[in-house]
Amino acid sequence: MTGKTLSLALACCASLLTGACQTSGATRPATLETADEATLARVKAVAAEAVGRAQIRLGEGDLTETSTLTVLPPPLGPNETASPAMPTVFDIVTHGSDCLLVNRSTGEQFMIEGVSCVAVEG
Repeated sequence: MTGKTLSLALACCASLLTGACQTSGATRPATLETADEATLARVKAVAAEAVGRAQIRLGEGDLTETSTLTVLPPPLGPNETASPAMPTVFDIVTHGSDCLLVNRSTGEQFMIEGVSCVAVEG
């Protein structure tokens, strides 16, 4: 393959991939339908698994009113005075009848089983 042919092939592949990403936009920002203890426990369990920790603390916010969920960094250890750890931010989205957390940094999606979400209007 010549350099010109290879460049053309790469350009075609890039345009196909870009088009595929744009057409898969069936997810919509959402909030939780309810924020009772059972629902929050499910959401926290999924978020904990997503960040690879057994215990997490959520940032402030009513998840029935905001589509952003923040997982706070772990607390400092007994010998630590500062930490570079940053919060992990997730977007709550709905895809059909499914409710998902989407890691804002990586785009990785995590299904929240047994939880109902409501698409945000607007």
